[in-house]
Amino acid sequence: MPKNNKLGCSYSTQLKLAKSLKELMANQPFEKLSVSDITNNCSLHRQTFYYHFEDKYELLDWIVYKELIEPLVDGFSFDNMYDRFLKLFTTMVEEKKFYLNALKIDVNDMSRYINRLAYDQFMVVIDCLEKTSGVKSNHSENVMFAEFLGYGFVGVVFGWAQRGMKDSPEEMTKRLERIINNLKQIAKDNRR
Repeated sequence: MPKNNKLGCSYSTQLKLAKSLKELMANQPFEKLSVSDITNNCSLHRQTFYYHFEDKYELLDWIVYKELIEPLVDGFSFDNMYDRFLKLFTTMVEEKKFYLNALKIDVNDMSRYINRLAYDQFMVVIDCLEKTSGVKSNHSENVMFAEFLGYGFVGVVFGWAQRGMKDSPEEMTKRLERIINNLKQIAKDNRR
């Protein structure tokens, strides 16, 4: 994460650097961009960049976190998860060139990071399901189920993006909702 919090000028500078990187990545591969390209594009000095970020990879991580991860996980619950999924898909479509370019960099690193966050959020969903159903499960099975859902969710998002984001965010969210509802029904049926 960046060296500074989102107070005052520091946050506005981070946003300016992020906007610059996104503009440049709309037309050029990330690997070909330098810190100088990023700072020149937004009329900042290279030292200003290094005051906020260690390198361009940290800036990229910050953008993904701020645009996709933070809105997904902050206040995530069983009641709002489909709205959160829709927001994630919509953001990716709105910034399609950027995210398609970002996923070409090192999908494995991004995938591990997002898998971990997805796992944490699905543990929240599983806990909610247990509370509402009154059925207690084995913790190790819940962990395994959350990992399964996390990897599945990340695979769905990455696969959709790599296929060019052709299906609408609404359709992707509806599909996830149907899948999760089917899994809930299967789990309920098997616990009887």
